[in-house]
Formats: sequence, C-alpha cells, structure tokens
Amino acid sequence: MKKVGIIMGVVAVVLVIVVFIILSPRQAEKRQGIFVQGVWFGEREHIYQIHTDTYIDYDFLSEHNLIDTYHETTMGQIYIYKDFNRYTIDLTIEPTKVFQEIEDSIFINLNYLEGKFKDSYKAIAYPEVVFLEKNEHVVMNDQTIWFYDGYNQPMHKIQRVAPKSQWVVYDTIEDYVYVRYNDQVGYIRNWDVSTLSIHHNRESLHTNYFKEIVLAWDFFTRRPTTFQPDPIYPGLNVVSPTWFEIDIDTYTYKDWHLQDYVDYYEAIQIQVWPAFSNAFNPRVTSEILNNYTKRWQLINEIIQISKTYGYKGINIDFENIYLEDKDVFALFIRDLYIAARRENIIMSIDLTIISNSPTWSMFYDREVLGEYSDYLMLMAYDERTRPEHGIGSIASLPWVEFGVDHLLNYAPNHKIVLGLPFYTRLWETIRENGTVKYDVTALKITTAENFVANRDFVIVYDEEAGQFYGEYTEGNVFYQIWIEDTVSLSNRLAIVEKYDLAGVAVWALDYGSLEMWQVIKDFFR
Repeated sequence: MKKVGIIMGVVAVVLVIVVFIILSPRQAEKRQGIFVQGVWFGEREHIYQIHTDTYIDYDFLSEHNLIDTYHETTMGQIYIYKDFNRYTIDLTIEPTKVFQEIEDSIFINLNYLEGKFKDSYKAIAYPEVVFLEKNEHVVMNDQTIWFYDGYNQPMHKIQRVAPKSQWVVYDTIEDYVYVRYNDQVGYIRNWDVSTLSIHHNRESLHTNYFKEIVLAWDFFTRRPTTFQPDPIYPGLNVVSPTWFEIDIDTYTYKDWHLQDYVDYYEAIQIQVWPAFSNAFNPRVTSEILNNYTKRWQLINEIIQISKTYGYKGINIDFENIYLEDKDVFALFIRDLYIAARRENIIMSIDLTIISNSPTWSMFYDREVLGEYSDYLMLMAYDERTRPEHGIGSIASLPWVEFGVDHLLNYAPNHKIVLGLPFYTRLWETIRENGTVKYDVTALKITTAENFVANRDFVIVYDEEAGQFYGEYTEGNVFYQIWIEDTVSLSNRLAIVEKYDLAGVAVWALDYGSLEMWQVIKDFFR
C-alpha cells in the first residue's frame, strides 16, 4: 500500500508539472532583424539605430527590391524613384540625418524612406527589429487571449494578452491567424479576435491615354525631302516614322522631321509618335548610358525635339544593348519617362519577346519598363530570322501567346500593344554538288503573295503555327514559306481579345494589304 501511495504521489506531481507547463507561457526568443510582411528577411546587422533614428542598409533594400533605386557610383549619388518622382541622396557630402556610412556601407533613415518604398510598404521600428508592412489588416481581442509562437501548438505559449489589444494580421493558417503584436510575431486563434480596420495601399500611378491603339511604324531609310502621302489605311490611328537615330560619330540624333508629313496625318486625326532609336549600336549606346553627362544630354534632346515639333507621343526603339548595361538602361528609361510625363508626352517602348539572347532580350528590365512607360510595343515577330535558328514561322501562334503571357507578369494588359508582322520570310534549301546551303529573304505581304501565286506551291494549314504553309521545288532549290494573311492576322487578333490588350502595332506601314488593314479595323470596331 505504501508503494502504491508513493506511485500515486509521483503521478500527481507529474500531472501538476504538466498542467503548469501547459498553462505557463513559453519564453520564446524574440527574433531580431528585418521582417517584410511578417517574413524574416534580414539579420540585425542590416539595421543601424542611434538615438531615436533607425537606418536600413541600402544594399539590403536594393537587393530585396524594396525600393526602386539606382546607385550612380561615378557621381556619388543614390536615386530613389516613387510615383514618377526621383529623389537624390548626395553621398559626396558629410553624412546627415538622411544617411549614415558605417564600415563602407550606406544606411538610409527610415523617416526619409517614408512613402518611397515599393508597393507602398510602411516601416515600423523597435529596438533591434524593423517591420515592413502593407495592406494593413488590424484585429482586436475582446477578452484575454493566449499568444503562441506556433499554430496548432497550444503548449507553445508566449504570453497572455489583455483585452482590447491590437494585432496586425499577415495570414490565416487553419484555425490560427499569423500576426504581429508590438515587436513580436506569432499566432492567435482566429475566433478570439474581430476586425478593427483594413487599409489597402493605393496602386502606383499610371496613365491610360486611350484604348485600341492601331499603330504602324513607317520605315525611312533616308532623310525625306518631299512628302508623298500613303493611302489612308483602315483603322490606323497612330503612325511612327523612324526619323530619329543616334549618329554614331556625334552621339546626337539625326533629325529627319518633315512637317508636311505631320500636318497631313494630324489633319485626318492620326497621331504621329516618331521613333527614337539607338542605331542598334551596343558600343555607342554603352558609352552614352554609362556617362552621366551624355545620358542626360540624350534625354534632354529627345524631350526638346518632341516639344519643338509638338509631338503628342514618342516611341523608344533601343535594341542590341550589352547585358551589363541592363541596369543603366533601366535608369535611362526611368528618367526619360519622368521627363516625358512632365511635358504630357506619351511614351511607348519597343521590346522583344523574352529569350536567352543577352543583347536582344535579356537586357530589358521588364519590371522597370512596365512601370515607366505608357505603352509597351511587344515586337512579336522574328521568332526565326536565319536558317541556324531553324526554318519555320517568324511568329508562330504559341510563341506569340507565350510572349504576351510572360510580359503580363511585368506590365498590365492596358499597357501592352501586340506587334504584328506585315511581312514574312522565304526559306530556300539549295542542293548542289553534294552540298546543302540555305538562304532566306524577307518579303512584304504583297511581294510574298505574288511569289506564291506565280508558282505551283503546295499550300496546307499549319495548325501549330496558326497559319498557312507552302512549299515548292524548282530545280535544286526547295522553297518554304509561312504565309502572313488575314487568317494568321485574325488568329493573332484573337490573342489581343483574349488578354484584352491595348491594341496592335504593325511592322510596317506599307508592307501589308488593304484587306489585312480592313480586318484590323473590323476587329476594333
């Protein structure tokens, strides 16, 4: 009996200990550093606190894309962009309340950063910890409740919290809510609280000038001296003459403006948005972009030309740029767009479908271009340009749709304009003396139609490409062509409709047929 009594006593003690553990709060260690929407992002070392001021490491902010920024090291300046304004921190002066330099690292004051974070984050600072939060959802408990450091883990209690306490909500997981209470994150049961307020941060500013753009580039190979008007193509409402190309000797723009041309189109309610190109010269482009003075001279020149001639819009056609110039090209676009907005000039930017080509695709920072532009002209053609790319369509339907779908990750549909090819390529496989060689020729629509009509091409519909395909053999030459016509055009317009895009852009103005232009007009009617 005595032994049984001892066992019962031990059991009782154990039960008391278990109850004590269950009912007692667990002293969870408070994690230090930087939290973004409740997720721990960075160590304590990225925070510098002195007196009542809190600073965050600039490199941390930049690397985690928390601010839209560029560090102009040659000028000793940091630029921060928000809502199409540029804020400059001059690092050449003695550290101020705005920034501090700690062991070769730049720290920026949270008070200065207020209103400048991407996605409108706001910062809350405590000793050793900073919280960046958006779309604030605040709840309150009506009675005393437990605060846990894990969900579905009732033994993991941090503390009991008095009624009428406020909690910032990050997420809901099963029966728990992931929250911040003062300087600590954890979990509470979702039935213990009620909503106090919800604050949605406003979206970034944007301008939607008009829908259903039908633009055509007008390709000039020399400076015009007289104006011979083209036919009035059905549906056309914007024309973009290729009048401005960087002179690779002077680094300024060649000016091919023709006033009679502008007067003609404006009289028939067609806007003129001339194209400004970089001459597709990567060396010259790099020298300009990486030189503060030359870069700003180019920006000011574009704006001044546009103001002088009264252009309502411009088209930026910069192609073939070194991948290492991606960031400084994005900087150029930011500053140019801010300048254009101040003058109420619409700015469109040409870009390619994403690919693994460093100089033709990867150098575009699509996130920056998606924000700092009014329209993005997706050049959804030239899928294949040379035989080594593979013989096939220059703009197969799956490839075009892939390009649109990918770009929607970076820009809203009301900014995307789908580029349409009013040309095709004729592929030749030539066999002679036991060898095989290839040739390819770009053809305007009417030229291609005549070439096919005058030969016995076998024409079939290519379901995958979404267009007709033709082949023909003459002597030792095997011809292949993917035909651009009203059928392929209609299939691409279906993509415009599916994604509710802003319109279309045609390369080039006089390359197509009146029948194709009529299809476009009927589509946007």
